[in-house]
Amino acid sequence: MSQAPEKAPEKRGALGSLTLLGLGVNGIVGVGIFVAPKSVAAAVPGPRGALVYLALAAACVPVALVYARLSRALPYDGGPALYAQRAFGAGFAQAIAVLCWVSALFSTAAVTRALAERLSPAHTSLVAVAICGALVLVNARGLSLSAWAWTLLTALKLAPLLVLAGLGLVTTAQPTVAAPTTPLGPALLAVLFALQGFEIVPLPAGQAQGGDRAVPRATVGSLLLAGLLYACVHLACTRALPLVSDGAIPAAAGVLGGTRLARAVDVGVLCSIAGIVVGMHAMTPRYLAAVRADVQSAAPPPWALLPTAALAAVFSASSSLAELLDLSSVAVLAQYGAAAAALLALSARGALGLGWRDAWPVLPSFGVVVVLLLQARPHELLLAAAVTLGATLVVRRILHLAK
Repeated sequence: MSQAPEKAPEKRGALGSLTLLGLGVNGIVGVGIFVAPKSVAAAVPGPRGALVYLALAAACVPVALVYARLSRALPYDGGPALYAQRAFGAGFAQAIAVLCWVSALFSTAAVTRALAERLSPAHTSLVAVAICGALVLVNARGLSLSAWAWTLLTALKLAPLLVLAGLGLVTTAQPTVAAPTTPLGPALLAVLFALQGFEIVPLPAGQAQGGDRAVPRATVGSLLLAGLLYACVHLACTRALPLVSDGAIPAAAGVLGGTRLARAVDVGVLCSIAGIVVGMHAMTPRYLAAVRADVQSAAPPPWALLPTAALAAVFSASSSLAELLDLSSVAVLAQYGAAAAALLALSARGALGLGWRDAWPVLPSFGVVVVLLLQARPHELLLAAAVTLGATLVVRRILHLAK
């Protein structure tokens, strides 16, 4: 006999439905879309490259549904660590929380590095450290200020991209299509990085208004919106430019919409990167805080906030953007697999109102994880595993000191 699902009381939380959708879209539409077109065009030249974004977004829908179903059954802060705790116990939950934290750390470092490179190419490492220091002060005050910032920046970055996407749909230009020059694997990992981010929506579910409904909708909705936007933007690039390379999106905007649109897109690029930096720095400490199930607060505790900011600063100052993008994609796939395993275990036991009917997204989610992991290089898998193991030891020490 299945247990009834846990329902959080309706409340006036810090995060409404629009803010949660903004968190998801902002978490997805960040750095990735500005680097993915080059990789996709090299593997699938011409307008057909737009199908890569649609196909991978569709493939990730079962993963998003895993998170959506779990967040509806457990509308509290914590995300995958909370799900693992209910499915497998405290010991396994701690390992999953560390894994998710490492995944988010790579992403946070990557977007911080990208913003620092854009603000000051000559002093990238110093600026990256300064960004981490400034945002740790903001996030120590809770979610309200960060939520306002990511919602505003999401609107500012989406407006010019939507115009460019619309122009891509109505433009009939057909530039010469070259032969593929690279295998599909690197392009898939680049698009995966561009699409990841929907998984952060359930993290602050305990701070949401009507979280058992709003969080699942925002999780799936943000993925679908981003995938469609990416496909249209890539289509615009291929129809405007004979060669899709670095800086393709502002260049395509200049060709299709003139100087003003190119400038607006250029500003949108900065807003896009800044927005995801704010969102990732706000959410990543919550993965670490989830190691302790008793933490349910508006602001992450200092023992989660400070190590997160410090390690994000170290990674963003010492690693290249390309390295961080690949490591982030590898680590997030492991997180997706852990969430799917939790849903399978809970459904098998009939816990929290879940049954076998709720477990159907698990098998396709495992398939997506395995196929994409096979695209990674061996040294990336080894490095991600080594960092996760090291982080586990660090977290155990942090928890010992926090007692």
